[in-house]
Amino acid sequence: MTGHLDRVVFYHSDHAKSRDARSKVVEFCRGLGVPCTAFEVSDAYDLLQVAGQIRADVRKEKSTGMDLRFNIAGGTRLMSSAALLVCILEGIPATYVHDETYRELALPLLRMTYGEGLTRKQREVLAFLVKNREKSFSETALARALGVHKATMNHHLRKLESMGTIERQADPVDGRRLVIVPAPGIELLLG
Repeated sequence: MTGHLDRVVFYHSDHAKSRDARSKVVEFCRGLGVPCTAFEVSDAYDLLQVAGQIRADVRKEKSTGMDLRFNIAGGTRLMSSAALLVCILEGIPATYVHDETYRELALPLLRMTYGEGLTRKQREVLAFLVKNREKSFSETALARALGVHKATMNHHLRKLESMGTIERQADPVDGRRLVIVPAPGIELLLG
């Protein structure tokens, strides 16, 4: 099992079964003499909201120099997926402990930081699109806004589109024109 713990922080849903489990975890930690804090997630089925909440908390803890480790177990599959996503994005070691055998498995199985797969310019394009999500940008308008040649922007957008980070959609105002929109949740990759 994971070694010494200074403190335990965990997330749970607002369901009765989850609140019962929270009580057991708090009592278990109390018996070990380890401080414990529980955060209730309002909608355990909203992957992006849960991941956003966990990631904000993780970043706050990382800024203090705290050595973090996640144990991903219990909860909804989406909540566990959100926690694993945060671990991948933030480069935090994670484990899964089997409920019956207590065998610990290191996660994620593939160790990589996905955000590092983007070039500086690709990150800039995505950040601009996320920041201006309410506005519609054609490829030409996007190139102009970021001060690059249209052919250069086309190159970046083709790569981003192949990675699934942007979509080209018909402009709701002028269906003949395509606009570039960031994929849902892409702000998690940029953080």
